[in-house]
Amino acid sequence: MLKVLICGSEVAPVIKLGGLGDVIGALPKSLEKLGVDANVVVPFFLTAKTENLKIYKSRDLLVPYDGNTRKIDVYVTKLPGSNVDLYMLKNDEFFSEGGKSAFLNNLAEIKAFSFFSRCVAELIKGKFNTYDVVHCNDWHTGLITHILQDELGISRPATIITIHNLSYQGTSDSSIVREIGLDPGVHKSIDWDTSDGDINFLMQGIMSADFINTVSPSYAEELLASQDSSKISEVLISRKDRFLGILNGVDYSSFPRDFDKTNWQPGKSGAKTRLLEELNLQKNDAPVFSMISRLDPNQKGLDILMDVLPYIISSGGKFILLGSGNKEWENKFREAQTQLGAQNVSINTVFDSELAVRIYKGSDFFLIPSKFEPCGLTQMISMWYGAVPVAHAVGGLKDTIKQGKTGFLFNTYSSDDFKKSLTKCFNIYKSQLYFDIVEECLNQDFSVDKSAKAYKELYEKAVQIREDAYGSVCI
Repeated sequence: MLKVLICGSEVAPVIKLGGLGDVIGALPKSLEKLGVDANVVVPFFLTAKTENLKIYKSRDLLVPYDGNTRKIDVYVTKLPGSNVDLYMLKNDEFFSEGGKSAFLNNLAEIKAFSFFSRCVAELIKGKFNTYDVVHCNDWHTGLITHILQDELGISRPATIITIHNLSYQGTSDSSIVREIGLDPGVHKSIDWDTSDGDINFLMQGIMSADFINTVSPSYAEELLASQDSSKISEVLISRKDRFLGILNGVDYSSFPRDFDKTNWQPGKSGAKTRLLEELNLQKNDAPVFSMISRLDPNQKGLDILMDVLPYIISSGGKFILLGSGNKEWENKFREAQTQLGAQNVSINTVFDSELAVRIYKGSDFFLIPSKFEPCGLTQMISMWYGAVPVAHAVGGLKDTIKQGKTGFLFNTYSSDDFKKSLTKCFNIYKSQLYFDIVEECLNQDFSVDKSAKAYKELYEKAVQIREDAYGSVCI
């Protein structure tokens, strides 16, 4: 039986900051069904939701960091709804401030995850190096493979790193290399990386892992085709033979649905009426367009969305936004609500997973105008609830939405092209074509079980390559 340790910054529903938490919360449960013994390790942030968990302290770990030895409390519980062991590493010095935002981008976060990387290595050693694979996720875990190579050499487990979003790389002053205990001169890749004065955590993971993957086939192609002249793109292209895309999946058990293709019309109609009433929107049969997203102006297409909002309202539609993030854009959307009318526009700058489900259920169309989207789960969830997605044809959006069959894609990132797709929505609303598209959406299956099969194959491949190279010493 394969034994895998999945390392990350969050895991839903215990610590959920974004889509990464959903993936790490769902994948090990599906791997368990396939006979993989998957454990998860995350920092024990103060924001962790442990009220309904049976949690106990397993052991203390002594972790060397920055010339001192720190004590770590290792707590263990089960991932809800599974037999998956969840390890939570507690240290108030480093982890007391984390878990509040996915993208703090400050020195405290960098230090916390460099320390977390050292903690994970010590945990693996403390469990007698019994894992076959260590699966790292995003920049937060990018240094783990170097530390394992230092500490365990060729006997270390096989290593995978998943790029969930290349935009977030984790860069720090190069002094952190010594703090974590990696000696300059030992790792040529670190010396090359730090020659410009800083270190890039994600790039380190890409250089040193046995395999790299990202979260959709199209995003993998886009990253390899990028004209970006940065070091990280150069490294990724140099490792293209060990790089592939695996589409993320949804844990449908987390998204209850009380209708299907046989009874969706009364089901969605009732959900829509209740949603309009809850959000104080005018109750009529106008099409409802919604967006549930982190408000990131660099990725999520907020500028072209703002451009088309007046068109949606003037054409007789309604708009609902659920999401928080950039404060400037939060204010811009609130101003748009005032200008376009609170009876037609509802702006909710909060994180509310239960409201999100009610919005999916009650919406007719779901907007995803992202400049780029590594995978995206919202389009999969919106289809599950019969809200037809309208999206920019990039990354995982292109891999999951069938043009004219399960949604509408626009190829050029512009408000004009976006508006053309919105016009199609108004033209087909309540027509037979609309009914057919909704039913096709409800038939789609993006279960995480499919992703788990691909990850199991990747794990087995990584283990086999190491065994072929080093023989039984790495088993």
